[in-house]
Amino acid sequence: MLQAVLVWSGAVLAIGLLLVMALGPVIVEIDSWFERRRDKKRIAAKRQSKSEAPVAQRIAHPVG
Repeated sequence: MLQAVLVWSGAVLAIGLLLVMALGPVIVEIDSWFERRRDKKRIAAKRQSKSEAPVAQRIAHPVG
C-alpha cells in the first residue's frame, strides 16, 4: 500500500515538473511582457511629471 502511494505521488510530481519545464519559455516571455509594460508606465509617469513641473523648477533643473 505504501509503495503504491509513493509511486503515485512520484508520478504526479514528475508530471508537474515536466509541465513546468515545458512551460518555462512561456513563463519567461510573460514575465518580460510585464516588465516592459511596467517600464512603459514608469516612463509615461516620468514624462507626465516633467510636463506638469512649474516653470521655475524646469529652468533650475534643465537636465534630468
